Amino acid sequence: MKKVVYDILRKIEEHNFKAYLVGGYVRDYLRKQENSDIDICTNATPKDLLDIFKDYKVTLLDYGNIILNIDNLKFEITTFRKELSYKNNRKVVSIEYVNTYEEDILRRDFTINTICMDKDGNIIDLLNGKKDLHKKIIRSVGDPYFKMKEDSLRMLRAVRFACTLNFKLDNELKNAIVKNKDLLRKLSYERKKEELNKIFTSDNKKYGIRLLKELNLEDVLELHDISNVLLTKDTIGIWATIVKKNTYPFTRLEKELMRGVNELLNENIKDPMIMYKYGPYILSIVCDLKKLNKKKYLKMYDSLQIKERCEIKITSEEICELLNRKPGPFLKKIFDKLEKDLLENKVRNNNNEIKKYLFRIYNKEEMC
Repeated sequence: MKKVVYDILRKIEEHNFKAYLVGGYVRDYLRKQENSDIDICTNATPKDLLDIFKDYKVTLLDYGNIILNIDNLKFEITTFRKELSYKNNRKVVSIEYVNTYEEDILRRDFTINTICMDKDGNIIDLLNGKKDLHKKIIRSVGDPYFKMKEDSLRMLRAVRFACTLNFKLDNELKNAIVKNKDLLRKLSYERKKEELNKIFTSDNKKYGIRLLKELNLEDVLELHDISNVLLTKDTIGIWATIVKKNTYPFTRLEKELMRGVNELLNENIKDPMIMYKYGPYILSIVCDLKKLNKKKYLKMYDSLQIKERCEIKITSEEICELLNRKPGPFLKKIFDKLEKDLLENKVRNNNNEIKKYLFRIYNKEEMC
């Protein structure tokens, strides 16, 4: 256990409260894996916690749990509680503080996330989470049907944990997900996207995708063809090919890049103008999706004389002086042609070469 983790637990206990590590940190500690997000449960109330950590930068969350960020670690400290009611099969709207961690762990999602550890490293495992951890099984705390109905995000979390940990889903949990899957239609697209991103970018995403298909979740998640996910590691490339509706939350830049990927999939990417238009990032994604030699095509892109119009080695003023013309719409036509001819290597991107080339092609009559 890191000293800073020990110190936080000790600080709470010095104020005569109980405090335990719980959830992912303990799970990954037992698996000898690092985890920088640390959950602590305690019988200290939010008011107590704010007083205990008054010298720290504290973020108070909606239902009284607090966040501390120390030494690149995030501590979420939560008072022992019951979650009495949920809204829209997701959001907790009513809680009740309780006195013991035995009551607190019953509200959690999966047994592997209920294992507790005190500051001295002693493990407390009331729901056989270590056994499921050893067997590599994701099992619900209590009735899985009720748990999935209570909070629909747990269905995607179950798939995500199975995928990232390479665990199996308990059969009862699988059945509960299938029976409650339509509730995922009501879940916010932002939360769905967060969980799906973790699945799609996992080293074990092939298994995660197989689970999504096996549980028949593609339709309720509005995913078009998740087989394409296997072809690229890039999240933009993934989302560009699996969503057809403008429902998931993307930034303007992400939407532009996704549109570019879908356009380039139907273009001749050997064409220098096409490479120039879409650039190396979109080009590399499409190479992945089409199973093309990415190094070969990126090398072709690198060999282009220009990557942007501003790299053309002549200015508008120089063209006007060369052709004895005042600035006008003709300049755009010249730069359009220069751009194309440079990409097709009809002229070298050198100021003198370009001047000779333009002087040879254009005359006053053509410019009128």
